[in-house]
Amino acid sequence: MKITICIGSSCHMKGSGQIVEKLQDLVAKNGLKDTVDLDGTFCTGNCTNGVSVTVDGRLYSLSAGTVEDFFNKEIIPRFLNGAASASQAV
Repeated sequence: MKITICIGSSCHMKGSGQIVEKLQDLVAKNGLKDTVDLDGTFCTGNCTNGVSVTVDGRLYSLSAGTVEDFFNKEIIPRFLNGAASASQAV
């Protein structure tokens, strides 16, 4: 699974660095280092909506306060349902 975090100037000012750190911690804490690829990108064109995070092509807007909830609701279930393995095979 690929999670891409915008590190462009607007998202940087809105805390993308904190989001990267929190996602790294959550990936490690959940034993997903071998299956989740965290990547950075510059502007995604979603500047007004907070820090842009893309998961397998789907765009989300996060803040430091929403990262853990996002991870638990959007990332963890993909592994529980086996969807992450299927999406990696593509």
